[in-house]
Amino acid sequence: MKLPAPLAFITRHLPEAPPSFVLATALNFVRTKLWPEEDFSWLKGKTVRLSILDLERGTTLSFDGTRFRAGSAPADVTFGARLEDYLVLARRQEDPDTLFFQRRLTIEGDTEVGLALKNLLDATDFSALFDLLPSPLINSLRT
Repeated sequence: MKLPAPLAFITRHLPEAPPSFVLATALNFVRTKLWPEEDFSWLKGKTVRLSILDLERGTTLSFDGTRFRAGSAPADVTFGARLEDYLVLARRQEDPDTLFFQRRLTIEGDTEVGLALKNLLDATDFSALFDLLPSPLINSLRT
């Protein structure tokens, strides 16, 4: 999946705070559905950045012990991948280890937090999330 050039151009020039807020809100909404037994204590006080390399943008999040929040502090750990590779992970077409060893996923910073996040991604079944999305979006994500 590649964004059309005009949309990619616009995306590169938008502030990152709104998408970070949307992602934090979405994670808080689906947290108990995707990770019913995870308390995220290992993430408390840490800042995570998901960098979308082909868009030269990203989102920054933190976890305060109860909720995910849009972050602005420097990241403790940064995941980097192209948009397409993040979707490949969400669709479970590839596991994070495969993308990492193919250099399609980078992890920089706090190794312990990075490994915990990578393992969480690897163990997450995102199908519960797909059930919450509108049909046209679900179909585009599953193909």
